[in-house]
Amino acid sequence: MTIPISLLVDDGAPINMMFWHDTACDHPFLVPNSLVREFAGLCERFGVQGKFSVLPMPSGLGRIDGRLAHVPQRHLHTFLEIVRERIAPRFDISPEILTHFLAHRLAGGYHHLHEDEWVARASVEEVTDYIALALRILASVGLPATGVTSPWSTGIQHEKQYAEAVGRAQWRVHRRRVTWYFLHVLGAGPGRAPWVSWRNPRTGQAVVSIPTTTDDAFWRTQRPYATTLRASRVAAAAGVDALLTADGKGGRIRELVNQSCPVLLLTHWQSLYSDGTCAGLWGLAKLLERLEKIFGAELAWTRCSRLAAQAARSCPQTQP
Repeated sequence: MTIPISLLVDDGAPINMMFWHDTACDHPFLVPNSLVREFAGLCERFGVQGKFSVLPMPSGLGRIDGRLAHVPQRHLHTFLEIVRERIAPRFDISPEILTHFLAHRLAGGYHHLHEDEWVARASVEEVTDYIALALRILASVGLPATGVTSPWSTGIQHEKQYAEAVGRAQWRVHRRRVTWYFLHVLGAGPGRAPWVSWRNPRTGQAVVSIPTTTDDAFWRTQRPYATTLRASRVAAAAGVDALLTADGKGGRIRELVNQSCPVLLLTHWQSLYSDGTCAGLWGLAKLLERLEKIFGAELAWTRCSRLAAQAARSCPQTQP
């Protein structure tokens, strides 16, 4: 029996979201497009599939179907071109939701709340409109999204209503009967397969919650945890071992395989960039080599949309 494995990449953008999220440290602002090419090549080499988030309005700097403040237009266009041509063929695309920063006012301007705080107070109709805008922006640059990624823990306070908004937005923009969202990180303890969290009996729609079953093993390759290439590589190597030991007998992935649970790996674009050292990407390459050597065809790479379709068929009732 093969076990599905998927790589979920958060915060994809031509900029480094840590520049805004962690102002106490010196983080580069732009992420070079060489990282996009190297990541795409690595995934092509090992057959990796999963989901890749693209921020429609990263940090509120503008819309990716227009212009971003302080970002050269050629840099933005090249990022989108590589994602379309080399990442989207292997990965589902999702918005994370709109800005991953201050909530955008649909009438113009920004709320004095981050998106997770605003969503916790907004109605289903308001959140539906908000997500629909994110989906339309991605579609306008040739990246139709099959699902939605939650920035931070957005939607967790009223998850059923949030799942409904995801479903209604996808129906409005793409008429999708099955869609999904990523919100939960299950990095320890029992793993869990994706589950249906909302159904619309009128349209036959199903909205599936797809968790990750690992933590981000490469988060500590960034500042303030690591400030040199050597320290970043040490952190990345430790992350690989935490996921899967060299002998294949230990680590979170071994736990999941022993449970016959999907291996749903989490990482972030900034974790792979590692403030310019690319130690996270180096670590990902080491992990992929180890996975291939130890498990071979026992693990089957798949996209989130396929996991969602399977859950929609096998779970007739919604689950908490």
